[in-house]
Amino acid sequence: SEQGGPAGDVLILRDLCEVRALREEIARREKLAALGSLAAGIAHEIRNPLSSIKGYATYFGGKFEPGSEELEASRIMIGEVDRLNRVITQLLEFARPGELRLREADPAALAEAALRLVAREAAKKGVRLTFASEGAPAGRMLDPDRMTQALLNLYLNAVQATPPDGEVRVVVAEAAGGKTRIRVADTGRGIPEADLAQVFNPYFTTRASGTGLGLAIVHKIVEGHGGMIEVESELGRGTVFTVTLPASPANPESAHGAADPS
Repeated sequence: SEQGGPAGDVLILRDLCEVRALREEIARREKLAALGSLAAGIAHEIRNPLSSIKGYATYFGGKFEPGSEELEASRIMIGEVDRLNRVITQLLEFARPGELRLREADPAALAEAALRLVAREAAKKGVRLTFASEGAPAGRMLDPDRMTQALLNLYLNAVQATPPDGEVRVVVAEAAGGKTRIRVADTGRGIPEADLAQVFNPYFTTRASGTGLGLAIVHKIVEGHGGMIEVESELGRGTVFTVTLPASPANPESAHGAADPS
């Protein structure tokens, strides 16, 4: 100013939302890595004695009279061991490194083939399955096995959440920037808003028989491909999971994999 004093103040505002989000993502990944290592160690320690338990239960079951309480108890024991083995398999799947065997694949064909694998489960519940490909790109660098695994998890969750006479609809289409979008929509009960932010967290589940690892594995596989997965839901109307995959991996090493020469 003319008097030599300050003419005014300059206020600098910096949006720290992006920095905060990055820190949270780093913390999340570190937590997942620690959980994965812990899960792998526990799973291997548990699986060995489970095999012995099942072997003895099967052996003694063969010595009991048909219809006896002892035979029924042995069958229950075998069934519970099998259930625990399935949980362990998921633990190991979650803990395994994210290496991908990338090769060119058709996302729409992959999504449709995976949907056929749950047709019997859907038919038992009376749930309709519909599929549509709306200008989806044909060639993408993917790990077909891991992507099929991710889609199967989404499809089975959708079928389980959908009542009889409901519908699970899968649409594969091209998104902005040449990306591929896969939408899995169901007409189920929906997910409470308070749970939406947690559905991809390990061990979070609302089902009594769930392990809470299915969607965490899906998230890991999609993220490994350089993609993203989002969820929208409305109680009483249904849920939509949207997987968006890049046009091509910007850096194959960032996806923890390499092109499969086969």
